[in-house]
Formats: sequence, C-alpha cells, structure tokens
Amino acid sequence: MDLFMNGLSEQFSNYRIILAMDRASWHTGEKTQKWNNIVPLLNPPYSPQLNPVENLWAHIRENGGFKNTTFNSLREVEINLEKELKNLNKNTVKSITLFKWIESAI
Repeated sequence: MDLFMNGLSEQFSNYRIILAMDRASWHTGEKTQKWNNIVPLLNPPYSPQLNPVENLWAHIRENGGFKNTTFNSLREVEINLEKELKNLNKNTVKSITLFKWIESAI
C-alpha cells in the first residue's frame, strides 16, 4: 500500500485527496496518517454496497480461474486477471455492481 499511496501523494501533491477505503487492517490506524494530502474516508464495517468492486472481485475469484489456484508470480496473476476482466461483458458487470442507490444517482 505504501508504494501506491506514496505515488498518489506525490502525483497530486497540490491537492487534498479524500480516499474511500474499507477497514482492512492496512487501511487503518497510523499507517494512513503518513501522507499530509490524503485523508482516509473509511467505509462502515460490512458494507459491500458502498464498494461495488468487492462484488466484482468475488465474482472473478469464484468464476474466473482464481479459486484454489497458485500462481508462480505476480505477473502471472496480472495476466490471468486481465484475461478475466476482458471476458466480462457489460451486463454481467452491471448485474454484479449496479446497486439501486448507484442507479438512482446516475
């Protein structure tokens, strides 16, 4: 997480960034206080409806060849993930991620 956050903070050093995060242990506590221009906005516990990508990841894990699979490198994970994302069609993504509150907002 530090690599991403360092890059984000540097790239947008002239901005105040409010970054929505789940409550994973690496998103909480002093770890997120390192960057002066990034303010974490933590989602309430057990609220996947606020982070629709969680359902997309669950779908890919269960249906996309990641379940009970060991990869030899991060690059191999990236290649497989890219393949699975390209295989998703628009209707599948909508059915997984388009919650009613999102649909009414758009």
